[in-house]
Amino acid sequence: MAKEELDKKNFENLVWFYREELTALNKGARAGELFQKGLRKRMKDYGILVYKHGRSGLRYLLSSAALEILQTIKPTPI
Repeated sequence: MAKEELDKKNFENLVWFYREELTALNKGARAGELFQKGLRKRMKDYGILVYKHGRSGLRYLLSSAALEILQTIKPTPI
């Protein structure tokens, strides 16, 4: 059970760390402009990004779990 909790916390921390880039991706930016190839693959392996095949080729989108966490993150006041 400790491994599951650790994996969940790792997932949440990655979403929090890349929150600005993931928000831009959710608004329509391309993943290739935001993340290097290795990081895109790692984020797909963690389940943060998912593939979508279309006429224009392969496109990365946020997974539903990452989107849910991203929406719960409150912006910090400056």
